[in-house]
Amino acid sequence: MLGADAYVDRCSREMRASGVSSRANDVDNGAGRKARSGPSSAGSLTEQEKSVAGLVASGLSNKDAAAELYVSVKTVQYHLTRIYMKLGISSRSELAAFTAH
Repeated sequence: MLGADAYVDRCSREMRASGVSSRANDVDNGAGRKARSGPSSAGSLTEQEKSVAGLVASGLSNKDAAAELYVSVKTVQYHLTRIYMKLGISSRSELAAFTAH
């Protein structure tokens, strides 16, 4: 597990490299979703994404998950967007069902 500073640094680099925009928060509203061919395996998630997925699936809000991980809400939203795309899901309830397996 990464320390809080290393996690923030890595997330910041990932966000800059991927060109994440301010539209990352649209994932919670269901906007801007592309069609997916089907779910991917959870093994394709990064450690940071697994941490975010676990916290959000347990019922924490984005704000509470961000506080738990010592990162910004925007970083949590960014990871949720990537998780939803990788797993081919579109809601928190689907994420909770996926992580329950």
